[in-house]
Amino acid sequence: MRDIVRKLLNPLAFIQTDAQHPRIDENFKETSLYRNVHYFIKWSIISILIGTSVGSVGAIFARAIEFATTFWMGHSYALFLLPICGLIIVFLYHFAGADAPRGTNLVLSSISTGEEITSKMAPLIFVSSVLTHLGSGSAGREGAALQIGGSLGNLFARIFKLNQLDRNIVVMCGMSACFSALFGTPLSAGIFSMEIFSVGVMYYAALIPCLIFCLYCCGRCSILGRSSRAFCCG
Repeated sequence: MRDIVRKLLNPLAFIQTDAQHPRIDENFKETSLYRNVHYFIKWSIISILIGTSVGSVGAIFARAIEFATTFWMGHSYALFLLPICGLIIVFLYHFAGADAPRGTNLVLSSISTGEEITSKMAPLIFVSSVLTHLGSGSAGREGAALQIGGSLGNLFARIFKLNQLDRNIVVMCGMSACFSALFGTPLSAGIFSMEIFSVGVMYYAALIPCLIFCLYCCGRCSILGRSSRAFCCG
């Protein structure tokens, strides 16, 4: 145990040789302690790299939705802009080759089936959601947050060339991060993304990564001026 603690506190000890115990490093790497520490460090680094981008996009999206909502509430004629906004949205989806978008269903099914999520989904749903709110249209933010986060998560998974298991976790982390950035609820966002893709089934392997992503993105949004919401119970 003393040797394990020494090696854990001193990373350079992993590359040192020991004549009496030549395989101590290999044996240590097979322990659950090493795997858990390695897992935590790995996803902490990934959360910082990806969470910075996803959190920033989520904060910008939240600001844009707030601006659009404030605009149509203060201008009654915004209702007449809705047909124009609708035509713009149809043109954008047609121009991007997404005439039959599957939206949130594609993001959810990609976790269980491994189906690829197009990177065009994030900017399309971003612009279309803002335009819909700008024209006082009825559109929720939850689905948009899941699509933006899932699309960006899948994009970064391709960039870093992650395997299928890690790719699924990154997609869920992206969903959690954008949801957390938009609503300011990191804990519920982390749990929400793990249970939404399959009723009654929790993807526990993504618990720690999702929570790290959510907390980091929530802090990132606070730096950008997007504060978390406080809910009173009782």
